[in-house]
Amino acid sequence: MASRFRDKLKKIRDASQARSEASHKARTQEDIDRTEKTVRAFEYREEIEAVIEELVRNFQAEAPDFVLTRGFFEGKYMLALRLDEQLLDANGRIDSYFSRLMLLLDPHTNENTFGVQCRKTIRNRDLETTVHADRMDEAAKEGFGRFIEEQFLTFAEGYFGDTTLTRPSKVPT
Repeated sequence: MASRFRDKLKKIRDASQARSEASHKARTQEDIDRTEKTVRAFEYREEIEAVIEELVRNFQAEAPDFVLTRGFFEGKYMLALRLDEQLLDANGRIDSYFSRLMLLLDPHTNENTFGVQCRKTIRNRDLETTVHADRMDEAAKEGFGRFIEEQFLTFAEGYFGDTTLTRPSKVPT
């Protein structure tokens, strides 16, 4: 029985291998072009991501409690600078506050375009969402860099700006 089972497994494996080889040979130029576009989009995204990472390091030098998270949000690659903090309001009540600068990176390979969406929340208050989109080429990178830097600066102005909230001397447990 064991040898009959192994023979069946071998047939399944061999058939799968033959299908895979046939599929590989049947790749069209269109498939190859699509793959190359996808690779270029990932490389472009990585370059934009490097700009964000540099700005994050600079921001964290001024506000080290913020952490960078990565993931996917609404189908787009996300980098978010986040902070949860306990603060006292003007009446002396402690509450939890959430601040974030979220950047959603959105390549469109077929159109050769790239988009960056920025969402800001400062102490539980959502600010206006902004978007910058352009061609996915060398010339547009500088514009993306300026847009992203401006988002960090406006976030910093809002976060470090005047507020009636203060940090408690010791948060009760």
